[in-house]
Amino acid sequence: MDKKMSNTTLAIPKTLKGDLKNMADETGMSVNHLIRLAANSLVVNYKKSGPFIFADLINPEHRENLKNDNNPL
Repeated sequence: MDKKMSNTTLAIPKTLKGDLKNMADETGMSVNHLIRLAANSLVVNYKKSGPFIFADLINPEHRENLKNDNNPL
């Protein structure tokens, strides 16, 4: 990752913040580091696969359709 950092403000649900805090406690990483890792992973996947990576989030039925297509009766 780039060593030069830029600050940004991020609003997230309290439950997500709690989950990240628990994950940070379990892994020994900071919440900030976990968020940077997740953001970096998202960008790498987007560069590799394009907007297709959001298909399951935008249309949850997409995943179910893929299952049905891969498992014909």
